Amino acid sequence: MWAENHDGEALQAFLKEIGCDGVDAVLVTMRAVGCGLGEAQSMFITAACRAAELTFHNAVTEGLERSQGAA
Repeated sequence: MWAENHDGEALQAFLKEIGCDGVDAVLVTMRAVGCGLGEAQSMFITAACRAAELTFHNAVTEGLERSQGAA
């Protein structure tokens, strides 16, 4: 998939289609693309097909930030 077009969006759509999600998708992205964890996470979380994951990530981050302010 990656070798054909170097399209991160297409890679994430393919992984989602075959049921590869979360940490597994990030690890597969790292291997397929040959990149580090940060780049793979960015490709995962910013892909349009991963909008639900981004929404969850943002909600957790906001909750953590609020809890730090309340402490």
